[in-house]
Amino acid sequence: MRLGLYRTLTFLVLPLIAYSGWKRCKKHQKQQQSHPDLPAIPHCFASRFGRNPQPYRTGGIWIHAVSVGETRSIFPMLSALKQQYPNLPITVTNGSTQGAIQALEFAPVEIQHQMIPYDFPFAVNRFLDQIRPKLVIMIETEIWPNLYQACSKRKIPIILANARLKEQSFDAYQKWGGKMLETALNQTQFIAAQFEVDAQHFIKLGARPEKVKTLGNLKFDLEISAGLFEKAHEWKKTNQLEERFTWVGASTHAHPHQPNQVEASEESLLLQAHKQLLKTHPNALLILVPRHADRFGDVAELLAHSGLNFAQRSLDQKITETTQVYLADSVGELMQWFAASHIAFIGGSLVPFGGHNILEPAALGKPVISGSYYANLDALFQTFIQDDALNIVKDSQALADTLIDFANYPEKQILQGKKAQQAFEKNSGVLPKLMHEIHAVLESKPTISS
Repeated sequence: MRLGLYRTLTFLVLPLIAYSGWKRCKKHQKQQQSHPDLPAIPHCFASRFGRNPQPYRTGGIWIHAVSVGETRSIFPMLSALKQQYPNLPITVTNGSTQGAIQALEFAPVEIQHQMIPYDFPFAVNRFLDQIRPKLVIMIETEIWPNLYQACSKRKIPIILANARLKEQSFDAYQKWGGKMLETALNQTQFIAAQFEVDAQHFIKLGARPEKVKTLGNLKFDLEISAGLFEKAHEWKKTNQLEERFTWVGASTHAHPHQPNQVEASEESLLLQAHKQLLKTHPNALLILVPRHADRFGDVAELLAHSGLNFAQRSLDQKITETTQVYLADSVGELMQWFAASHIAFIGGSLVPFGGHNILEPAALGKPVISGSYYANLDALFQTFIQDDALNIVKDSQALADTLIDFANYPEKQILQGKKAQQAFEKNSGVLPKLMHEIHAVLESKPTISS
């Protein structure tokens, strides 16, 4: 595909893009009104077209992370950038409102924030006129031809960091990307690939080999907050959970092909497994953490008809000795739930979504379970599978059997938790390498023209 054709096609679907963006922003606005603890996203919709009246400090670093996982992965980098370049403003953009919530509420340093402009020249150029960055860092697979072209014309260096291409995306890019994609990739200063397979994918799509460097997965360098285990222990003590087998079902999803049928959801599968676990360990507790806040109500309704006794975090309901499920319908507390648990199941994997990040519980030394749908993160998962540091289950019955086995044999919990932690530690140390490359770019490139 050529850039001219891409621009024509995107302008033709502009009404659909605009409607989808407006709908998501309105949904967040309603959620924020119902849950005042959620941060507001100022100018959510207007900013998608480069219209944001807030004053920006200019001449800094712009980092784009599309959604929740990508946003959380940049937090250590934000801290490192602020420490090394304290006078440079940092602007963070997101492509999803869920990612924006993470950035606005949990960024470890002061940031400027807005939703990323849509990839139309007029929107991108308005935003670039406002922030005039010295450097742009795009996270994972954010390749936007008009944005890259605009930065190239302005001589703003672009780094594609923590870059990855799942097999499905690679096939689609090979089929449709063509010269436009090749040009965009070579408009980057360099591409920091997560794994060698990702590096080879980018090279096959036309990136010059000297531009591609395999640095590793930035998510391995996550920060564990001081006092996390103490806070989790206090929470367990307060809720009398010290002697109860506790597991987390994290980042669970609706079924992608039946999104409105809650009985087909991943939560439903986890509840089936939990009922099996309760037959042998009647005091077991499931901490259930849906991936998206807009599904909290649906999951609460599912629990209300499940026959299980549950408590709800958002209602400040207490866990009692008869509570069997705790619905953790909150944002930003997932690490605490991992720290308080014996086992972590990572969702998006028992339904055909493609898996989610397994690194947070592994970093805490917790045994990790995933379903068999993990194609989105295959390279990451393989690093754990080859070290026998990850438990893969095919269905709710297999999940139940694995949970019962862990509950019966605490020594297996300890051993598998150590394997997961060792696999995590073996791959850490990516951030210093990335920071070295960022420093080289900032030192070698002149300040952009206005």
